[in-house]
Amino acid sequence: MKIVKTTLLVLLCLLLAASAAAAAYYFSVTAGVRLNSAKLEPTAYSISVYDKDGAPVAQIAHGAAKKKISIECLPDHVRGAFLAAEDKNFYSHHGLDYKGMARALLKNIRARSFKQGASTISQQLVKNTQLTPERTLRRKLREIKLTRQLERKYSKDAILELYLNTIYFGHACYGIASAAEFYFGKEAGSLNAAEAATLAAIIRSPNRYSPFSAPEKCKAVRNSVLEQMKKLGMLDEAECAAAQRAPLPERGGNAVAAQSYLDAVSREFDELPLLSPYAVRGGCKVYTYLDRSLQRYAETLRTTADRSGRSIAVCSNDEHAVCALYTTEGELRRQPGSVIKPLAVYAPAIEEGLLAPCTPVLDEKTDFDGYAPSNYKDIYHGYVSAREALANSYNVPAVKFLRQLGTERSARYLQSLGLRLNEEDKTLALALGGLREGYTLRELAGAYAAFACGGEFAPLACIRKIEDGSGNVLYERKAELRRVFSEDTAELINDMLTRAAQDGTAKKLHTLPFRVCAKTGTCGTDEGNTDAYTIAYTPAHTVAVWMGNADNSRTDISGGGLPCHYAMLLLKEIYKEKAPPAFKEGAAVRLRLDRAAYESEHTVLLAAETQPERFTVTELFCRAHCPKTVSPLFSEPYADASIRCNKQTVLIDLCHTEYYAYIIKDEFNGKTTLLFDGFVNNGTFADEKEKPKGKHRYSVTPYYLTDGGERIYGKEQRLPDVWIEAKEKDAKQYGNWWLP
Repeated sequence: MKIVKTTLLVLLCLLLAASAAAAAYYFSVTAGVRLNSAKLEPTAYSISVYDKDGAPVAQIAHGAAKKKISIECLPDHVRGAFLAAEDKNFYSHHGLDYKGMARALLKNIRARSFKQGASTISQQLVKNTQLTPERTLRRKLREIKLTRQLERKYSKDAILELYLNTIYFGHACYGIASAAEFYFGKEAGSLNAAEAATLAAIIRSPNRYSPFSAPEKCKAVRNSVLEQMKKLGMLDEAECAAAQRAPLPERGGNAVAAQSYLDAVSREFDELPLLSPYAVRGGCKVYTYLDRSLQRYAETLRTTADRSGRSIAVCSNDEHAVCALYTTEGELRRQPGSVIKPLAVYAPAIEEGLLAPCTPVLDEKTDFDGYAPSNYKDIYHGYVSAREALANSYNVPAVKFLRQLGTERSARYLQSLGLRLNEEDKTLALALGGLREGYTLRELAGAYAAFACGGEFAPLACIRKIEDGSGNVLYERKAELRRVFSEDTAELINDMLTRAAQDGTAKKLHTLPFRVCAKTGTCGTDEGNTDAYTIAYTPAHTVAVWMGNADNSRTDISGGGLPCHYAMLLLKEIYKEKAPPAFKEGAAVRLRLDRAAYESEHTVLLAAETQPERFTVTELFCRAHCPKTVSPLFSEPYADASIRCNKQTVLIDLCHTEYYAYIIKDEFNGKTTLLFDGFVNNGTFADEKEKPKGKHRYSVTPYYLTDGGERIYGKEQRLPDVWIEAKEKDAKQYGNWWLP
């Protein structure tokens, strides 16, 4: 009993000591921390955007920037939406949810990081307006102290009003008045339940749940908020159901120059992980990679054949940056069609050593366990090289190569290129771009830029740097490169896509006076096409063009048509004064192959050292995946002959007479006679000379002539002995004895 009491006493002392230490630490890190009421009020702000040369472009600021609304002017369902989404116990606690904080603490301890904060509306208001966004224990303790000060100084209604007037809603919208005007074109006091729940969904992550860039995610969270409002008695069953059926807001038209680019800047601003939007409420300067001249050209580019919407992205490969961006349809995720082939199939297969540009593949109608893709117009081409299959975008070879590679390996490479897949996308249809969600044009352009950059990838960016109103640098971009493909794999893909731009599906680009790589893609059915792409690149720039309609209405445009024409015009404009730099070469190795084995047997074999050039072909390979086997055709010439005899005529059938010359001899009674030395026509040598009766032994020796005229002999082949009968007497000697 005494031991138990002693143990409890020790534990109590330890607990008191720990509590005292915690209290001491709390008071030390929060000493002098005072609530700044001025920061709780909405402030005027403007985000000034500058181009690549530092010249001003526009200001991203909303007309309701400093506008605030009284809590009394908001309908109950507007206030209720934010309470249901963020803090249902707001009016019953004193600013801190101790149970929630305890749960969050346990989860953070397990995760060994600050994963959860258990923030009430009061805490969020303090965090957003009074503190930095760092996730540390010191900052959390200061947040707790400031929250207690806030609760003592302001009423609950006042706190909720301050919160709603300062919370960030994305797209440079601070406060519910600004957000209501931007998203719905109305006063905050006129918001209905569905609109209020939408705004309550957006603040969880303005970029992730934007109704413009992520409508499905936004709708799911909005409906979840409405469901919570129903559970809390804020909406009845019918009101909730009606609100859940309501459409999301659609982006309104805007005549501002470079609007597509500014929209992208706004989205990127919202998702910068190291920058809190609350740090720039007083205004900031955003420096971008925008090429204003090129942007203007992309926006005004037209042809008389236009008959669908379009999107254009132009990227600076060295900077891994977007220098021009224009769209008539908004930023959409679309099925990529055949532009996925180099990214998901050919480059990964080359990297894994499964193919080279010259790898032969049989292009024929094939059923892959129930999946039977077709080529364009159901035309097939027999044995073709991987280079030809990619340049002409044949479908069956791409599926064959993906089956050999495996969808899991393909998915890993796509992930490294910033292209995510859903689990249901991991089928052979991936080879042809058959995806559930697809990718944005900007994502595809960034992935292709990796080929131009020797296999290194970094996500494309619009923003270079952000400064506050005083010129302090808040953010400066540093592109973090990661190697996805080896330099020689990139060189091989560049070689293959050069062919596509010369005489493949992107042959509209062949008139350009410099080398360009390109791939086209088209999605559609017999009823028409929905998506048409061309993505073209030089070492310096990547140009991506998509044509289609946001509502999926059909068009007859294909990737090799108008999109390719637009890409050609854009490249002409970019390089109207100076040609692009040359592609880097030398990482891959160029080897001589045996043309005969390749063309007749569809095998890739090295040419012999002395093989005549006219019987070779030169091809590129990754250094780590070169062919090792030398063709025996010219390294060890062989005859593989057979012999036939018809009385006095001896026929010798020979192989490879299109490559070899032959020495043919006849041995009889110990004497050897040279019968022939040279090339044999039609593959058969006929010895029709009169021969003495008896056993004859023939031999053949193949050889070929090097380009220098040297004879390279193979092994002599002795043929089976033949018996020669005596020559029959001339029939004329006896007359025509069989006649009557």
